[in-house]
Amino acid sequence: MSLKFIMGHSGSGKSYRLYHEIIEKSMEHPDAGYLVLVPEQFTLQTQKDIVTMHPLKGTMNIDILSFMRLAYRIFDETGKDERKILEDTGKTMVLRKLVANKKEELKYFSHDVNKQGFTEELKSLISEICQYSLKMEDISRVSESLKGKERLKDKLHDIKVIYEAFQDYMENNYITAEEILEALIPSIGRSKLIRESIICLDGFTGFTPSQYRLLTELMKYAKMVIVTVTIGKAELREKDEPYKLFHLSRKTIDKLTKIAAEENIPVEETLFMEEYFKEKVPRRYQKNNELACLEENIFRYRILPFQKPVENIFLYGAKNREEEVNYIVRGIKSLVREKNYRYQDIAVVTGDITSYGRELQKGFEREGIPYFLDSKRDILGNPFSTLIRSALMIVYDNFSYEGVFGYLRTGLTGIDREDIDLLENYVLALGIRGKKRWEEPFLRLSRRTKEEDLTRINAAREKFCEIFLPFYQVASDKKLTVKDYTMALYELGVKLNVPGQLLDYAENYLRENRLSEEKEYRQIYAGVIALYDKLVELLGEERMPIREYSQVLEAGLREAKVGLIPPGLDQIVIGDIERTRLKDIKVLMFMGVNDGIIPKKPSKGLILTDSDREILEEKDVELAPTGKQEIYTEKFYLYLNLTKPKDYLYITFSKLSEDGKKILPAYLINDIQKIFPKLDIAEEEREDVSISEILSIKEGLDYLIEGLRKFPESREDLLWQELFQYYFRTPERQRELSRLIRAVFYIDEEKGLQKEAARQLYGEKLSGSVTRFEKFAECAFAHFAAYGLELSEREQYRISAPDIGNIFHKALELFAREIKDTGYNWHTIPEDVRERLSDACVEEAVKDYGNMIFTSTRRYQAIVRRAKRIVNRTLWAVCKQIERGDFEPEAFELYFSDRSALDTLIIPLGTEESISLTGRIDRLDTYEEVDKLLLRVVDYKSGSTSFDLNSLYYGLQIQLAFYLSAAIELYGKDKKDKEILPAGILYYNMDDPLVERSGNVEESILKALKMNGLVNSDHDMVKHQDKSFETEGEGVRPSVKSEVIPVESNKDGELTKRSQGASTEDIRLLLSHVRNLVGSIGEGILSGSTKAEPYKMGNHTACEYCPYKDVCGFDTKLASFEYKKLKILEKEEILERMRKGGKEDGVDKGTEKGN
Repeated sequence: MSLKFIMGHSGSGKSYRLYHEIIEKSMEHPDAGYLVLVPEQFTLQTQKDIVTMHPLKGTMNIDILSFMRLAYRIFDETGKDERKILEDTGKTMVLRKLVANKKEELKYFSHDVNKQGFTEELKSLISEICQYSLKMEDISRVSESLKGKERLKDKLHDIKVIYEAFQDYMENNYITAEEILEALIPSIGRSKLIRESIICLDGFTGFTPSQYRLLTELMKYAKMVIVTVTIGKAELREKDEPYKLFHLSRKTIDKLTKIAAEENIPVEETLFMEEYFKEKVPRRYQKNNELACLEENIFRYRILPFQKPVENIFLYGAKNREEEVNYIVRGIKSLVREKNYRYQDIAVVTGDITSYGRELQKGFEREGIPYFLDSKRDILGNPFSTLIRSALMIVYDNFSYEGVFGYLRTGLTGIDREDIDLLENYVLALGIRGKKRWEEPFLRLSRRTKEEDLTRINAAREKFCEIFLPFYQVASDKKLTVKDYTMALYELGVKLNVPGQLLDYAENYLRENRLSEEKEYRQIYAGVIALYDKLVELLGEERMPIREYSQVLEAGLREAKVGLIPPGLDQIVIGDIERTRLKDIKVLMFMGVNDGIIPKKPSKGLILTDSDREILEEKDVELAPTGKQEIYTEKFYLYLNLTKPKDYLYITFSKLSEDGKKILPAYLINDIQKIFPKLDIAEEEREDVSISEILSIKEGLDYLIEGLRKFPESREDLLWQELFQYYFRTPERQRELSRLIRAVFYIDEEKGLQKEAARQLYGEKLSGSVTRFEKFAECAFAHFAAYGLELSEREQYRISAPDIGNIFHKALELFAREIKDTGYNWHTIPEDVRERLSDACVEEAVKDYGNMIFTSTRRYQAIVRRAKRIVNRTLWAVCKQIERGDFEPEAFELYFSDRSALDTLIIPLGTEESISLTGRIDRLDTYEEVDKLLLRVVDYKSGSTSFDLNSLYYGLQIQLAFYLSAAIELYGKDKKDKEILPAGILYYNMDDPLVERSGNVEESILKALKMNGLVNSDHDMVKHQDKSFETEGEGVRPSVKSEVIPVESNKDGELTKRSQGASTEDIRLLLSHVRNLVGSIGEGILSGSTKAEPYKMGNHTACEYCPYKDVCGFDTKLASFEYKKLKILEKEEILERMRKGGKEDGVDKGTEKGN
C-alpha cells in the first residue's frame, strides 16, 4: 500500500500519463485489478479515452467507476446494505411532509415552510449534514455556546428538530445517497477487489469529508492509490492561502498526505509533468503560444503580457443574449465548413446554463447543429405537471378560475382551444366559481355572449365535468391516504389518454427538429409515474389534507428532472463551468461572461446565510464553503475551463439584459486583456463573416433584415450589399425580399381602408358619442380597432374604475331626484338628511347595477363603503359650491341624441354623409336674469382630470365644449325671449381628500375639491359663480382666490393670467372650432384612415393607456412610424389660430411629424 501524486498544470498531460501507465501495468499483470475513479459525469468519456489508447482497444482488467458505482461493486461482493436509497426527489417529498408535521415546534422557520425554494434548500442542507457527517450533538454544543445570537440559535434548534425527524423516518428503512459512502467504509477491509487493485483518482478538484474517510480505507487496503492533482511544482512551494488559485489542490494534497502519515502509509515520489516531459510549456499548448501564455498567467499576481497580435483568442461584446448566440452559431459554422472541424471538437460553456442553454438550443436547432445539453431539464413547467397541480387546485380551491383554466389550458383535456377561449371569457365575465356553478348548465348571457356561443360553452363545460367530476368525487374525501390521491390522479391521466397525447407531441417536435422537447415529452410520463410510485412507497398510508398532499407532490415535481442522453458522438457539448467535464476539445466557446454570472451571485440562503456559516466555522463545524469561499473556488473552475481548448478560445458577453438594462462584462474580460494588450473586443461587427455562411438561408435572412433596419448605413457593408444583390437577382428570392422590405419599412400599400369599405364598415351616418371622435384625434388606428373591428378588453367579473364611476354618477342622479321629495333644496338640506339620503342613493345605485359583485367579497364591500364616503363628500362640496354662487343645478344626467332635434347634434359631411352625435351631461347649472340665461356644464370624474386648452384645440378633450353647445341650443329653443350665454365648462374630481388638521379644515377640503376647467371671464359671470368676488362698483374684489372655480383676482380687481377664463366671444369661438373639428374628424373616419399615428404632446402620448398598443405594431425604431407631434401653444395663440380659420390653421398645420 502506498500513495502517489501526479501533478501538473492544466493541459500538462496528467491524465494521459496516468492512463498510459495503467494500461502498461494492466497488460503486464493481467490478473491484477486497476480501478480508475472519476466524477460520475466523466465515466463515459474516460472509458472512451482508455479504449482509444489501449492497444487491444478495450478496458480489459481496468474498471472505470465513480464513487457510487464503486460502492455498488463492493456491496455486490461483500453483501448489500438492505436499506433502500432515498434519492433527491423522494427526500424532498419526505422533508415537505415532515416539515408540515413539525411546523408547530419550529421557532424560526414556521412561517417559511411554504415559501418557494425552502424545501429544496432544506434538502440541500440535509445532504450537506450527511456529506460532512455533522452530528446533532455538535449542533447542540454550538447552540449552547451562542450568546446574543438568538436568531442563529433558533435556526439551529429548527434544523435539529427537522433532521432528527428525518432520521427517525429513515431509521432501518432508507439511506441517503450521501450516506452510502459512510455505509461502504466498513466493507472496504473485507473486499478482495480492493486488496488486489491499484486505485487511480483522476479529474477531481477536491473531496468531501465522507470521501476522505473512504479514501483513508482505500489507502490502507489497496496496493497503491494514485491521485492526479492540478498544480505546478512552483505553486507547491508557495505558502498556501484560501484566495490562491491552487488552494483546492493544496488542500487535497495536504489532507491526503496527513492521512497517509497518520496511517503509516508510504508516500512515493511525486511525478511532476513538467519534469517528466521535460517541457516548460504544457503539452496541450505546444503549438499554441497564446493559450500557453493564458494558462501561465491567468489569475496570477505577476503576469508576463503577450505582446504580439492575438489570433487564437476572441473577445466579443454582443448587444444582447440573442446576438451572442448568433455570433457563436456563425463561429461554429465557419469552423466546421472552412476549417474542417467536427462538432465534437467544439464545446460551449456558460455560468448560466438555464438561460443560455435555452437560447443555444433554439439557435442550434434552427441551424441544424447537433448538440448535447449537459443539464437535466426540470418537469415542473411541462403540461402534464401543470395538469396534475391544477387538478388538485380545483379540488382544494373549489373550482377557482386559476385551477380550472390552468387545467384546461394544458392542451391535454381534449377540448378545442377556441371553445376554451369562449368558456374562459364567459367565466370571467360572470364570475363563475364553485363546484355547484360548474355542475349546472350556464343559462345567463353576458354582454358579449351570443346564444350560439352559449351552446358551445355548455358543451365544453359538460366535457370538462364528465371526466373531472369523478376525480373530484374521490379526491374531495377528507379521509384519503397518499396512495388514494395518487391512484385517483393516475386514473385521471389514463382517462385523458395523457401518455398517448404526450407521444403525439413528441412526434410533432421530432418533425419540427425540436429534439430537446421531443426527448422531454417521450420521458415525462414515465418520470411522473416513477414519482407516483416513489410517493406511494414513502408516504402511501399517510393521511393528509389534499392541499398538503398537493404541496408534497409539487415538491417532488420541482425536484424531478428528465436526463437527456447524448444522441450521438459528433455533437457540441453545451455545459456548465462547474459541473461539465470536458476532454480533448479543440475549441471552447465561453458565453455570458457578465458581472453577476462571473462571479456567480452568492445565494442569500433561506436557511443558513454566509454569516451563519462563518460563525459555525469558528465553532469548528465544517460545512460547505461560504459564498466568499465559493468565489475563490469559481476562479479555479474558470482556470480549468479556459485552459481546455487546444486551438481556439472564444469569450462573449452581453451589453443589455433581457429587459433592456445595461449590464457590465465580468472582471475576466479585463484580466485577459491585461495578459493580451493587443486583443480588442469585437462589437457586433461582421467583417469576419464569410459569404458561404451568410448565404445559408436562415442566417442570411437574419443578416439581411439587420442590414435593412440599419439602412442606409448598411450600404457601406460590402458583404451585405452582396447578399442584397443575391436576393434581388435570384427569382425565387425576389418575393421574399419584397416582403421583407415592406415589413421592415412598414410600407402600407392599402393606405388604410378604401372609402367604400369605410362607408360599409361605419355607415354613411356616423353615430356615437363625442368620445369616439376624441379617440380618432388621439390615433386613427385606435379608433379603427375600437369602432371598426370592435375590439374590446375581456369582460371580467370584478369592479373596475369605470364601474365605480358609474355608481358615483347613478348615486348623484338619484340624489338630485330624491332631494325634491324631502322638501329641501341644495341650500337648505341639513347635514344628517344629506348623509342619510346620500348613503341610500349609493345603496340603490349598487342594487341597480345588475349583479351581486359589490357584495361578493369583503374587499368589494369595503369599496362600497368608500364610495359612500366619496359621494357624501361630493354632495357636501357641491352644496357648499352652490351656496357660494347664484347658479342652481337644473338637470342631472341630461341625455340628448338625434331625436332631440338639435342642429348641434347633426353635422352634414356632404350630400349623403353626416355625423349624428349623442351625449349625456352629468350636471347642468343655470342662472337666470330678466333677459339672460347663463349655462354652466359640470362633468363628474372619478379620477383626476384636468382641463387643457391645447387638448381641446387638437380634438383630444372636446366633450364638455360640445355638451355646452348642445345645451345652449336646447335652452335657446325653450327660452326664446332670453339671450343664452356660456358661463363655463368644468370638471369636478370626486374624492375624499386628506388635509392638514391645522387651520380651517373645511376651507382646505373645499380648496382641494375646487372645480377646474374654463369659465366666462365676464366679471358679472364670475361673481354669479363665486360671490366672494362681489364688490361695489366695477371689476371684482381684489386679491381673491376662488375655492369654487379656477379663477383669482389681482390687487387691481382684474382676473390674473393664471385664471382659466375666456370672454363670451372666445368661448363661442371655441364651440364653433369644436364643431368644425368633429366634422373634420368625421371626414377622416369615412375616408378610411386607419394609420397607427398616435399623438404626442409634451411628455404624453396616446399610447400610454391604449389597450391596442400590442396590436398596432407602432414602433418608432422603424422609419415609417412616427408620432403626430402636437405643439403646445399659449392661450392667445390658440385663439388667434381659431380666428384665422380653425380647421385650416388649427388641426392640420398645428401638428408636426417626428418621433
